[in-house]
Amino acid sequence: MGNSLKFTDVGTAGSFKQASGSFLIQVDLTYLYACRAIVFQGILNQDVDGAPNCYARFNPANPNGKNGGLDFLRNATSDENATFNAGGNRWEWHGVVSRRPGDTPKGVDVDDQQGLFLRDSGGRFPVFQPGNQFYVSSTSITTNGGFDATDQRSYWDATTVSYGAITAPLLQLGVKLGDFGVAIRNDTGTSEAFFYADSGSADKVGEMSTQLFLKLFPGNNQEGHPVTFIVFPGSGTKPPKPANQTREIKTRLWQFSQADNISELVDVAAAGQSFASFSTGGNKFVSPSERQNILNALIKHGDWHFFRDQRYVIGPSGKTPDFIKWIEWGKRHR
Repeated sequence: MGNSLKFTDVGTAGSFKQASGSFLIQVDLTYLYACRAIVFQGILNQDVDGAPNCYARFNPANPNGKNGGLDFLRNATSDENATFNAGGNRWEWHGVVSRRPGDTPKGVDVDDQQGLFLRDSGGRFPVFQPGNQFYVSSTSITTNGGFDATDQRSYWDATTVSYGAITAPLLQLGVKLGDFGVAIRNDTGTSEAFFYADSGSADKVGEMSTQLFLKLFPGNNQEGHPVTFIVFPGSGTKPPKPANQTREIKTRLWQFSQADNISELVDVAAAGQSFASFSTGGNKFVSPSERQNILNALIKHGDWHFFRDQRYVIGPSGKTPDFIKWIEWGKRHR
């Protein structure tokens, strides 16, 4: 029995300003090792939650502005089109820590001094950080640092930590908060490891922390530049243990590298198509430079020092990707 990777189409999703186009492919290795990954491409979106300066104090003179924060306050609610009403609101606070007046530890204030503009449907108001200029911005899981939930230090800072926001398409495939992955910019090969620390509400993929976003796109120019993701269900813990990230990712990528058709994984990742489409067309739509960029990132994160492209069969028996044929032709004509 060969030690081969099995590829299965398991869903589709959208990404930033894209209603669809992200094909989720499950990759399984079951012979020598039991290992699974989800591979897909998408356009990055930026998540700033957990940053101390994420959400600035509400300014009734400019209710729809950032007012010195990184993000609009409405994005911390359950309604992306939220307005702030003098009689209270029907949405809930999601991106900031909120409490009812009197339900906070001593010395911790809520912003209930502006009438009912900031009261959500549960009667809660946003919690201030010390100094009352910014609210406590939360992530879906905490740092487990022993701080109270109203302390900003309890949450992963998007400006200093590379994390992702998990959404329904990945949750349905067994990916959980705390799991690890690798993001690779196709056109440059810049890559970054990450773990899932926050949650998104839309059926989209590719929402990543500010640190990861700027590592791949320092010019804030992500549109039109796909990113390839390889995510490992069951690889992490809750709360996350970033100290384990490098080891867990390296172990899984090394296990994959032992497969007879490991070159097929590189092609599938670079293609950005469904596996059904890839099986039909092979790698003729794969950019050689982008394929090399993705391969270099996998070599880096997986410690593939002795990687060699190998022949593999997809679709009809005997069908071999062109790049393998070119390599073999070159060997024969040296």
